[in-house]
Amino acid sequence: MDYTKLNWRNSALLIIDMQKDFTLLDGVSPIEGTLEVVPHISEIANAFRKHNRPIIHIIRLYKEDGSNVDLCRRALIENGKEIVKPHSEGAQIIPALLPANSIEPNHSKLLSGEILKIAPFDYVMYKPRWGAFYQTELESFLHKKEIDSLLVVGCNFPNCPRTTIYQASERDFKIGIVPTTLSGLYEKGIKEIQNIGVEIIKGHQLEKLICNITLVDYRSEWQPYFEQFNKAWLRKYYSVEPVDEYVLTHPEEAILNDGGCILFAQYNGKIIGTVALKYISDGVMELTKMAVDESCQGLGAGRMLCQGAIEKARVLKAKRLILYSQKKLTKALTIYQKNGFKEIPLEDGKYKRADVMMELTL
Repeated sequence: MDYTKLNWRNSALLIIDMQKDFTLLDGVSPIEGTLEVVPHISEIANAFRKHNRPIIHIIRLYKEDGSNVDLCRRALIENGKEIVKPHSEGAQIIPALLPANSIEPNHSKLLSGEILKIAPFDYVMYKPRWGAFYQTELESFLHKKEIDSLLVVGCNFPNCPRTTIYQASERDFKIGIVPTTLSGLYEKGIKEIQNIGVEIIKGHQLEKLICNITLVDYRSEWQPYFEQFNKAWLRKYYSVEPVDEYVLTHPEEAILNDGGCILFAQYNGKIIGTVALKYISDGVMELTKMAVDESCQGLGAGRMLCQGAIEKARVLKAKRLILYSQKKLTKALTIYQKNGFKEIPLEDGKYKRADVMMELTL
């Protein structure tokens, strides 16, 4: 059993010290490389929100008298330097890391130890020292939410994120990092935290891990899903043509027996989407019949189905992948384009509704 592998169903995102004074170049105490990680953290935070995972923004607040400041900085604050001063603009979290509906946290309540909810999935807490678990209620908060896995991002790896990682490890949390989301990260540091069981994750893999969607091969008992999902969107946008009716009701004869394949997207054990690869000729396959249950759209299943179909086509030794679509299906076309498909002249006669043809060279 791998005790260190993150359990994404019970995961939370810890965003550390991403405040204006530390991040912006005109801030009071900007830390090198922190501004550059903002877009990467923002993307990950949005993925956590999309999949209803909690995000905890962990911040510093230095009182003017220096009484709650680390010894190495206390004299600086006592002598009048105002860094992340409570209620100041510089102490605010970078807006790009917050959802549009968030509320400004009360710094007095944070200093008293409260963890404040500022949006449906976003919370803010104050930490008095480097580590987020030192003299805070973070551990209790996470346990109450049944969180056992943490993704740690933010500023500045050698200090607060690293200390937080070690504190979390001492409390038996599973921990992961995405290198592009930590300012001040260095190669030796990565190796050192790997040695205590920290999982190193590539950013492009993250949403697939968070969303808990898996791709599985066709099973005959799932044929009704293949038919249901596809007919639902066909009826919404077009009509079911005779060729659709045959393929959807007889997928084994129409697709599988000729060397094609059908994949399903499974979310928490439930089938929510499907896609097919149809054999056309030697080295050529058609990506077709991609559909997601309307109630589950927005989870990233369409993107995963497209990527899974491309990977499967390579396994099947295809050299060229084609598809037919329509210009008004902008979301689908965006998925195809992001995965490398290019528009080519349309071949007439396949589907009456098609006004776009695309291909991908594998």
